Amino acid sequence: MRRLIFILTIFLVVLPAFSHADPEPTGAWHSEITQYPRMLFDADDLPAIQERLDRWPYTTLMNHIRSRANGSFSAEPPDPYNASREYSLANIAKSAAFVAWIDQDADTADRAAQALEASAPDFGGDITILIGSDIHIAEAVEGYCYAYDILAGTGLIDAQRLADIEAHLAGMISTLYHDYVDILASALMVHENNHRTKTAAAFAAAGMVFNQHTEADKWFNWGMSEAYYVVFDVQTTDGGAVAEGPSYADYSAVNHLPAFMSYDRLIGEDTTLKRRDLCLIGPNCTWSDYDIVNPMDHPKNYATHLWKVKSRRPDGATPALDDSHPTGYFNGMVSARYNDGLLAWDWLSDDFNPLFTTHCSDLSVETVAFYDDTVEAAPPDDTFGPNFIMPGDGNAFFRSGWAADDSWAAFIAENGRPREAGGGHEHADNISLSYFARGEYLLLDPGYIAWEEHEVVRRGEHHNVPTVDGNAPPTPIDLLPNAEDAFITDGMTDAAAPFVTGESSWKNADFKRTVFWADNDYLIVADDMTSDTARNFGVLWHGQAGGDSGFTFTQTEDGGIWMPGESAVRVHVASAAGATAAEVLVNIHSFQWMQMIEHNSLDIRDVNTTKHGRLLSIAIPYAQTGETPRDVTWIGDDKMIAARVDGEQSDFVLAQSENRVRAFSAEQTGLFDVKTTAQTLMIPGSSTLEAGEVFLDGDGAICIGEKRPWAFQDTGRVLIRWTGDDFEFDLEKEEGVRMTTGVRMQAEPIDPSRLKRR
Repeated sequence: MRRLIFILTIFLVVLPAFSHADPEPTGAWHSEITQYPRMLFDADDLPAIQERLDRWPYTTLMNHIRSRANGSFSAEPPDPYNASREYSLANIAKSAAFVAWIDQDADTADRAAQALEASAPDFGGDITILIGSDIHIAEAVEGYCYAYDILAGTGLIDAQRLADIEAHLAGMISTLYHDYVDILASALMVHENNHRTKTAAAFAAAGMVFNQHTEADKWFNWGMSEAYYVVFDVQTTDGGAVAEGPSYADYSAVNHLPAFMSYDRLIGEDTTLKRRDLCLIGPNCTWSDYDIVNPMDHPKNYATHLWKVKSRRPDGATPALDDSHPTGYFNGMVSARYNDGLLAWDWLSDDFNPLFTTHCSDLSVETVAFYDDTVEAAPPDDTFGPNFIMPGDGNAFFRSGWAADDSWAAFIAENGRPREAGGGHEHADNISLSYFARGEYLLLDPGYIAWEEHEVVRRGEHHNVPTVDGNAPPTPIDLLPNAEDAFITDGMTDAAAPFVTGESSWKNADFKRTVFWADNDYLIVADDMTSDTARNFGVLWHGQAGGDSGFTFTQTEDGGIWMPGESAVRVHVASAAGATAAEVLVNIHSFQWMQMIEHNSLDIRDVNTTKHGRLLSIAIPYAQTGETPRDVTWIGDDKMIAARVDGEQSDFVLAQSENRVRAFSAEQTGLFDVKTTAQTLMIPGSSTLEAGEVFLDGDGAICIGEKRPWAFQDTGRVLIRWTGDDFEFDLEKEEGVRMTTGVRMQAEPIDPSRLKRR
């Protein structure tokens, strides 16, 4: 990382200077603001906040805050600087200041003052500390700012002592700005990620709290403009997905969200900031106008909070995508600001992270201030989901419902900013899957251990992906946008078997994966893989069992069974190329910081080489007691594999590598006679000859019993729905469509009145 920063620094020397720019801002920021507290509440809010503290969830939050306020600390800063000590101390100071304000308790106010006085005033001039620990320094600085804001509003600290604390903290912030922003001005351009947003948000907070300081306007403008730019212009998609993944979305938000909400409270206006132009050394930088909307009104901010809801697992956690642990999000803090009971419900019903408020920095005080339980928690209604396909975000999520015992699956296919802006936290997870059902995480995305260990879990072979000659997607190089793109190219959420299709390429092979959310509960995965030369194609499956996990994995004739807790998932795999060979491997996953748990994975590959590989994988969840898993019956032929999946209904799926005529009896399909030349066919078990639907892909024709509703080429995918003799077609492509009807075999031009395009 240091070598890359050095190279970029040298490169930036030759960049042209910006024209029509101004010198850096100086002086106070909104000097008319004089009251304390100001950032989360003001003096008039005290009765309303006191009134709510005797009911849940405020009682739980206040118990945590009071416990945090009584945490121990040393009055002498350590040498050398210890960033983790500082953010822990800031959490204590803020909690103690809030308790003192609530209780009007002089002793607790004195404790908060002592914590602020014990804060380390500088960073020892060590550039490596600034580069490596900037994120934790930012947590400390912002926490100290909020602690001072509350403490100054208690009226319980002698004015001279308070002035000394202000001078101490302002000196710390001024030193940090000089060392981090001025000296490392060009190096910061590498950090279009949580490093810059967290640090920038701390300076924005400092400008708002110490707004009379001679550098306050500079701190605020640099901080707010950089946090705004990275959050909204770099990291966040229009759909709200954050490129660095859910955990680092939290990690950034723990700093930038309070700063945005405080600005919303104090000013709440769209405005023109001064943003520092790109330059080598900070004191000589010029600044230019930068227009922003109130960050809390930015549509991407609200979209990110909704992304958390859309992506949440049945236990309430966000998925472990890229460098992420299963985590929560701060939807309780903003639910009143957006008057959205859905966000309140999401926060309150998160069983994995109950009342989530902390990611190093503790936002319990902020949550007590901003969460308003008069906004009634409202679970998703029929207009929200439950399935989401978001091509621009590179995400698709399927679920059977919103309860803890429902089933859930995630599909990842990122390209452009969602992949490139992930930087060093991006995983090689092209067209990958993860799956949660029966109360357990069954098929794993490996998660995140720590930055120092993320190579253990981020490579392609650590994910549920297809392979060519054993090769999963290549691993991106840290901080460079060099990974292979993946694309969501098709999908429907309102089909009888909702589906998503993603495509990617690596190692001179092309991959197309279609995932069916079958019977609203289990997965059918059809992998279509091609290359100019004959290759061995395959798939990787990772489940939460085996190794040292404490759970049982059993290899089977066509795959394997992972049995975590009281649940299980059986994965069946078969290939149109004939025989497959399976190897059981030991891999690592992680659910929390510095945790490493072993699990068994399956590497299943074709024995025979082929230019066009077709594999079907079927993942069946079940409870180990009281539930009989669905049964899978394979039907194989030359360059073809099909399966009937029997449960309360019988679903049928086909994959072949050529457009040959394939005929199946009602006994084989479990439904009715079918004849087709399609390369992929899926018939949900809810279908009958009288009414139903089929999915076709790869051109060709289909006969359903005695009816032949479809027969032509160059159509890609079509979903056919019928009621009696009335057929409705949903097409992937818009042009060149021809159709046949009834039992006649000739093609004919479309009569637009007979084709109902969705």
